[in-house]
Amino acid sequence: MLVTHPYVQNVHVEEARLADGTIDRVLIVESKKDKPSFLNAYNDNKMDELVRQLQSLDTLAKNGFADFKRVEIREMH
Repeated sequence: MLVTHPYVQNVHVEEARLADGTIDRVLIVESKKDKPSFLNAYNDNKMDELVRQLQSLDTLAKNGFADFKRVEIREMH
C-alpha cells in the first residue's frame, strides 16, 4: 500500500484555484529517496514497485476516477 511504503514519508492533496475558477487537486507523495538513474545498473525493487503504484494512481486520476487530477512525487530534503 502506498501510505505504508518504506520510501514514502508523507501523502497529501494540494488544491489551487486556477484562473478559470476551477480547482486543481494534486496528490503529493513525499519521499526521501531519489529514483535511481535509468543509466545506473542499480536495481531497487522497492522503488520500482512505488513507481508502478504511482503510475497506476496517475492513470486513474487523468481518466477521472480519482478525487485529484494527477500525482506528483517530491523529494524531501
